[in-house]
Amino acid sequence: MPNADAGPPPWTADLIVTDLAGAWRVLHALPAARAASRRGVEISAGASALGALLMLPGVRGRGPGPVTTGAAAGLLSGALLARAVLRAPTPLPAPVHEWHAMSVEQVRTLLPAPEPAESPKRSRQPLAVRTLKAAQRGVQITGRPRQRVWQFAKVVRAELSDPLTPVLALGSAASAVLGSPVDAVLVGSVLAGNAMLAASQRLRAESRLNQLLAQQIPPARRVTIGPDGTPRYTDVIAAQLRPGDVIEVRTHEVVPADARLIEEDDLEVDESTLTGESLPVEKQIEATPGAELAERRCMLFAGTSVVAGTAVALVTAVGSDTQARRAALLASGELAPVGLQHQLSQLTNRAFPVSMAGGALVSALGLVRSKGLRQAVASGIAVSVAAVPEGMPLVATLAQAASARRLTNFGALVRIPRSVEALGRVDVVCFDKTGTLSENRLRVVRVHPTAGYSPEDVLRYAAHAAPIATGGAQVHSTDRAIIEAALSNGAVTGSAPATAPDAHLPFRSGRSFSASVSGDELTVKGAPEVVLAACHDAGADLEHTVRQLAAEGLRVIAVARRRLTAEHAQLVQDDEDAIDGMCDGGLSLAGLVGLCDTPRAQAPELLANLRRRDVDIRLITGDHPITATAIAAELGIPVSPDQVISGAEWDAMSRKDQERAVTERVIFARMSPENKVAIVQTLERAGRVCAMVGDGSNDAAAIRAATVGLAVVARSSDPARTAADVVLVDGRIEALLHAIEEGRELWRRVQAAVSVLLGGNAGEVGFAVIGSSITGSSPLNTRQLLLVNMLTDALPAAALAVSPTTRSADRDGRGPDQQALWRAVAIRGTTTAAAATAAWAMAGFTGRPQRASTVALVALVTAQLGQTLLDSHAPLVVGTALGSLAAMGTLISIPGLSQLLGCTPLGPLAWAQALASAGVATVAVAVGTRLLSGQHLPAPEIDGPEAAQPAPRQRARAPRITRLAEWSAAKPARQPAGRRNDRSST
Repeated sequence: MPNADAGPPPWTADLIVTDLAGAWRVLHALPAARAASRRGVEISAGASALGALLMLPGVRGRGPGPVTTGAAAGLLSGALLARAVLRAPTPLPAPVHEWHAMSVEQVRTLLPAPEPAESPKRSRQPLAVRTLKAAQRGVQITGRPRQRVWQFAKVVRAELSDPLTPVLALGSAASAVLGSPVDAVLVGSVLAGNAMLAASQRLRAESRLNQLLAQQIPPARRVTIGPDGTPRYTDVIAAQLRPGDVIEVRTHEVVPADARLIEEDDLEVDESTLTGESLPVEKQIEATPGAELAERRCMLFAGTSVVAGTAVALVTAVGSDTQARRAALLASGELAPVGLQHQLSQLTNRAFPVSMAGGALVSALGLVRSKGLRQAVASGIAVSVAAVPEGMPLVATLAQAASARRLTNFGALVRIPRSVEALGRVDVVCFDKTGTLSENRLRVVRVHPTAGYSPEDVLRYAAHAAPIATGGAQVHSTDRAIIEAALSNGAVTGSAPATAPDAHLPFRSGRSFSASVSGDELTVKGAPEVVLAACHDAGADLEHTVRQLAAEGLRVIAVARRRLTAEHAQLVQDDEDAIDGMCDGGLSLAGLVGLCDTPRAQAPELLANLRRRDVDIRLITGDHPITATAIAAELGIPVSPDQVISGAEWDAMSRKDQERAVTERVIFARMSPENKVAIVQTLERAGRVCAMVGDGSNDAAAIRAATVGLAVVARSSDPARTAADVVLVDGRIEALLHAIEEGRELWRRVQAAVSVLLGGNAGEVGFAVIGSSITGSSPLNTRQLLLVNMLTDALPAAALAVSPTTRSADRDGRGPDQQALWRAVAIRGTTTAAAATAAWAMAGFTGRPQRASTVALVALVTAQLGQTLLDSHAPLVVGTALGSLAAMGTLISIPGLSQLLGCTPLGPLAWAQALASAGVATVAVAVGTRLLSGQHLPAPEIDGPEAAQPAPRQRARAPRITRLAEWSAAKPARQPAGRRNDRSST
């Protein structure tokens, strides 16, 4: 890039651009240039082959037509790719301001003035209507019919990029050139039908996901100042906000945009989906210069949830500029190709040269036997096209669509059907903790009463110190957990403390306790360092207990009480603020309460079942290592201290040490979104097939970087859902187990279908070669070969791909078993060719060549259908096999149709010859497969997640701490869940 102040341009450069935008455009064009080159080679080779066919004697359409058409197609392909490159918008660097380091006045001067209020016409629309319309615009699920058709066409075009498409298209064109337009139409119909089926499945999945997203778009409350100087509140949708707008947020609302706080009243925000911190964050107005993302207490971030208080804030970023959306863009580069199409293309690449060689051998044998050049080439092309498994794309599409449909019943919405096969190959799963394996909801798990008090007393006093929700106000998460524990264990009755307090002093920023007065009794709960200092009976042993509970990852609350004099009680009646001064001393400590974010009920069983299936577990979280270790113990993950690593330790490691760490460590604590991406990519680099499960914005990049990304639906996890391949709806994380099992079963079904396809086609090629060596031409003509493929490759193989197999336990289903597959192909191909040859030979001795070829056709079809039934006895497979057999019998028995196909109606003897040969071949396949596979004993089957139960764990008891479960049978004993060690206050 030349610089006007640096002298003449650098003439030694290969390319000179004027600015960085031009440099980006050139680099952005490189993938398109490679694609254009690859397509040009494929189109040129295909056009040249078709041109060579036109030179054969007796073929119409001489001239350079195919070559010219191929050149035009190559130019058009390149032009379309170039247009896409030129139309791509140049990325503009977004201005980055450290809003958290500025005062409110500085922020106001940098942001634009708020836009005018909505027009009356716009504001008359109900918010629900505007929200749904905006959601539909954002995810493009509505529009005029022409737009929907265009969207469907684009998805179909994407599906036609399947690796088998060029091979089948070339075979179709060659059949048309050689005078078989019917064959060309049939093959083309298979291609188009497969693409449209896959496109419709993908659009249906996207439509359902978009409806889910539309229901969860957060509303916003915009604040404007009216002419009279009073604030006006307007309900809008988040997409209508702009930087500089003023918004208000209240308890249990989702923050609609990134914003700088102007006012706040006891505000606490759940930022777990962004930072991984499981406890609410107390907010403040004062700037926080130099603070990390999790410590920017003067900021609100889009997608986080308000758990307490209210606030007014200035919008600083919306849409893709928010911290949540920027986290989703961390993972870049090409993702590893997945999907049955990719895996099956590898098999096709190995089988294709064999089929081409078989066709060439048939042509050569025809020439040796003095057949005409056109007839010999046509026969060879027919065999080559017949050997291409045109049913393979259909099998892949239907199998993936069926798996995706089944997973929907278990609460797993498959956005990308190709990801189902990758689930079957997953050998390590990375879990986010907060909101994924845990409920992100506080629970009381420890109660430590002091002398003279019972656990019920502690919970009763704590519940009395909690505020009563009135006027629709929401209870704080800590208070809700305490009240629920008190209710479930009989410490209080009703839905709140039995009687409303005479006066209440709420918790707020700067006052880390709350208190209530009922009659002459004052109850206090709050941060241990504050409450213990006001207690006359708190000794050093209690401070040790507090530290011990905090070290286990618990949030510790101290509970105290005091008897008031009549004078003090009357003073409180007159002035509630007088309670504050009464809490400074003279308190009697009742006990300590430990709270934590508890695991989901399904999580321990899920992890135990994954380990039973030889799937490794990695726990990646933003929590403190002690917190993460505690939650791991609760989840039943056995870890030692050397299996835990922090983000700081990870950042200090070399690449080689990181590769060693991902294989040895289990818990990754204090990890940033960038660290999560690096861990996933390191696992992939080490040869592992990784799945990432998360629910928050801080997980989105890692979800995208993994081979399979799974998002757990949460109120604020839009970036995670957008990046995911599979969405676990309603928080049903146990659906992951079904998804992995479905992926493995998918491979078992598809491998059975592929062995039938390739084995049958190999038998057809072998029979054609044997027949050509004897008579000089293939015993079956082009239409007969196509009929065989249509009867065996279409419905029966497709039915096999979507139905349970009889050999599901023979292998674990982690991808294609190459050795078993090619062994099955060899056995099936040999026996199929032998059956057709035997039937053809027997019929040749007793009838005309046309009758012999018809008997061979029946033997080929029947042998392949019999082999299909060996792999599955499902009703769908049996029905399609019988249907194909009936269709074949009908076609060859009706004189007109039989003659069109080059067949002749058969008598009882001919049917007996064909069926006997096919029956012997089917038995030979069954016996040969069992013998060559070594008669492996079936592995024990695991039907579902309920088949394996986690082993009971021994609970380590902490000294001098009374567990809640030890005095109440209503709540089962639990290990402590985790939180940050450096925060033990409310």
